[in-house]
Amino acid sequence: MFEQDRMLMRLQQRVLNEADIAACFMSGSYGRREADEYSDLDVALVFRATAARELAWQNRRAFVQSVLPYVPLQSFDAGHIRPYFHIALYSSGTKVDFRYETQDELRPNPWDRDLRLLKDTENWGAQYQAACAQTLLPRPLMDKTELAALDERFWVMFWDVLRLLLRGDQQKPFTIYLELLHFTLPALLRVLPAGDPTRQGLSVASYTGNTPATAQHMKRLLTAYLAARTAVIRLFSLDFTPNRPFEEQIQRLVERHVPTN
Repeated sequence: MFEQDRMLMRLQQRVLNEADIAACFMSGSYGRREADEYSDLDVALVFRATAARELAWQNRRAFVQSVLPYVPLQSFDAGHIRPYFHIALYSSGTKVDFRYETQDELRPNPWDRDLRLLKDTENWGAQYQAACAQTLLPRPLMDKTELAALDERFWVMFWDVLRLLLRGDQQKPFTIYLELLHFTLPALLRVLPAGDPTRQGLSVASYTGNTPATAQHMKRLLTAYLAARTAVIRLFSLDFTPNRPFEEQIQRLVERHVPTN
């Protein structure tokens, strides 16, 4: 079993003994009281002043090790996600995302609507949580420029993968297939509502040494992509006109060269 309970106890002990930490709270599944044994921990360390945060940031690796001093870990900065963000992977199975914040820079936001306070000084954390409860989650958006760029990349990569598979090449198209999934699917899944039926077709990935079977998957992926693209166009009322003659011809080629089973 992973050791979230032990981590929570040790983390609270550590932050209570750190005078420069004005508040510490958990957001995400722990904030919502929906965590299970596989949940990661989203932890915010809130400092009174920038100088205190800078000093703590310099010692971040020593701090995360001190929470569970006898558990081997690997930790790394995740500046590509946000500044002052450090991720710790403990070999006990616990993953902790540490945010280093300051009271004057941290603004109320909808992602901190539900918090679990581990430390609160002068009621700052409770007031911050109340302010966050008044904010709303922004609606994910996609404009026609973004969709056009996505569409162009999809067709190029889709056709590169499929034609190589039909040739019987299993090795070369694999990296293109990964790029196709990475570039296309997250963007569509980000904006489609959870209940949209077109999401299901996008949530299947399949690539094996059996090139005819993988080609059949690509055929299904094309159908799923076109349905999801239509749903996005309707959802945001986008002024986007697909190249119907081209797409219909490609679909006929796919039908001709890729058997259903």
